[in-house]
Amino acid sequence: MSIDIVLLASGRGSNVEAIADSILAGRLDARIGCVISNNADAGVLDVARRKGLTAHVLPSQGLKKAEHEEALLALLAEHNYAPDFVVLCGYMRILTGRFLRAFLSPAGFFRVINIHPSLLPSFPGATAYADAYKAGVAVSGITVHLVDEQVDHGPILAQVSFPRHESDSFEDFSLRGLALEHKLLPEVLARIERQGGIDLSRLPFDMEELLAQCGGKQ
Repeated sequence: MSIDIVLLASGRGSNVEAIADSILAGRLDARIGCVISNNADAGVLDVARRKGLTAHVLPSQGLKKAEHEEALLALLAEHNYAPDFVVLCGYMRILTGRFLRAFLSPAGFFRVINIHPSLLPSFPGATAYADAYKAGVAVSGITVHLVDEQVDHGPILAQVSFPRHESDSFEDFSLRGLALEHKLLPEVLARIERQGGIDLSRLPFDMEELLAQCGGKQ
C-alpha cells in the first residue's frame, strides 16, 4: 500500500534526498506531497529542486510557536495535502500537541515520524552526535520513532547501532551515523508501507536484515 508523506526539514536535507532516492529506486512505494522548511536558506530546498519535489518555505523566525504551527497547518490545508505521515528530517522545531493532534491516528498515536541520531532515550536534543562523542560512548546509534508531546520521545519504530572507533574524529563518528540514517529512515517507511500501517503492539520493527547490511546491531 503506497503511502503519502510530507517532509519537514530545517537543514541540508540529506535524509530527504535518501527518501527520494529510495522511491526512485523502487525500494519505497511512497509519494512525497511536498517538502516544507522553516529556513529560507536551507540546503533541503536545493535538494527538493534537484529531485523535482514541491517545496514550501514557511519561516519560523519572529513567530511564536503556536503562530508558526497554525501557519503550517493552514499551508497543508490550502494545498490539500493529506499525508498518511509527516516525517521530520532534521526539523529543528519542537512540535506541540496542537499540531500533533491534527495527525492523531485511530490507534491513538500521532502520525508524525522523527529520526534522531542517538539510541534514545540516551542523548536527546539537538546536539546528540556531539553529546555522544563527548561522552566517549563505545556504541551509539540512530532511532526512528513516533513523535509525542515530549522531546525526542514516543514509541520507537526502529533503532540501529554503530561503533565509535578509538581513532575516530568527531567527523568520522558523525558521518558514520549519518550514513546509517540514510539507510534506516527509508527502510522504516518501506516497512510501514508494506505492512499497511503501524501496529503499536509489534514495535520496534525487526531490522535484522538492515543491521546485517550495515554491520551493526540492535
